[in-house]
Amino acid sequence: MGTVRARCMIKKYENGWMVDFYPEGKFGPRVRKRGFRTRIDALNYERNYFNQPTAPKRRLLDLVRLWYDLHGNGLKDHQDRFSKTMAIAQRLGNPRVKDFKTSDWAEYRTRRLEAVKPATVNHEQRYLSAVFSEMRRLGYCDHNPLADVRQIQVDETELTFLSLAQCQQLLQECQRSRNTHAYPVAVICLATGARWGEAEALTHSRWLPGKVVFSGTKNGKTRTVPIDPDLQAQLTRMAFPGTGRMWDSCRAAFRKAYERCGFNTPKQLTHILRHTFASHYMMAGGDLLSLQRILGHSNIQMTMRYAHLSPDYLESAVRLSPLAQMGESSQKVVKEGGEGQGEARNPLNTGSKGRIRTADPGIMSAVL
Repeated sequence: MGTVRARCMIKKYENGWMVDFYPEGKFGPRVRKRGFRTRIDALNYERNYFNQPTAPKRRLLDLVRLWYDLHGNGLKDHQDRFSKTMAIAQRLGNPRVKDFKTSDWAEYRTRRLEAVKPATVNHEQRYLSAVFSEMRRLGYCDHNPLADVRQIQVDETELTFLSLAQCQQLLQECQRSRNTHAYPVAVICLATGARWGEAEALTHSRWLPGKVVFSGTKNGKTRTVPIDPDLQAQLTRMAFPGTGRMWDSCRAAFRKAYERCGFNTPKQLTHILRHTFASHYMMAGGDLLSLQRILGHSNIQMTMRYAHLSPDYLESAVRLSPLAQMGESSQKVVKEGGEGQGEARNPLNTGSKGRIRTADPGIMSAVL
């Protein structure tokens, strides 16, 4: 069978392909034509129909549906992405594609911010902009009206992670669970930084000696992470036998164990194990590039969120500060500055206000 969309259908019959669509929506006129040799020919007919000067202009909902047929259905999160983008088009009033302007989005964004957070609006902008960009590449629209729209500045949220004592408490609660697989899956996440879904879906074929192979990941790339052989042997004894899946579904059991711990980590559940691995890895002296490969981040900017936890993060600020170069501790300088009239003394300021006195000719020449 062919590709089916609301108000548009391309399907195969005994003598070729047929296109059937409603260019102005379900209440408008119907266009139906047979006799195309290939599915591509039928798609080209629909596309060229909207390019005719006298033809109705394609509406945004139709563009989103066509994007899904030609590209979106191959994305990992295609169903969620499609439903959210369709909802955006509906809230925009389903305008004609060629009439949709940058100012229309700016006005929509202002209204939308009254109901949702800026981060949500930024997500919606990325979704709709991706549709326009892909359809422009495929030749179904002339430009992307959101290409030059800057996203709303959003404060970076601090990532929460568990302490070592909290990890121990959580694992003990998982062991008390009636689902015997909640514990080993949680251990794998803490040992390798894996996402819960990646660890839960492991099969014996990807459970190699001293290594774990994660496939079907968020970015679609396979990655291999080392694991302690002794720990791996213990976990193997807890798994299903055979060559298929190692673990049963156990996310709900983990949620109950996490609730019993009473941790106050809003909007964090299974993913906190991944943050905990990365945070303790950096605090123990790990390097960012290795962490990026372990976590499978395609962009180093994602991994940089953990950089501040490194023991030597920006430690040069201590060694190279003016106080360090003066050879005096900050405590001593502050103590001396508190004496007298309550004004901190500047050892370099020996003249009138507004002038800098220094014995270093290089600094003086730079100032002048």
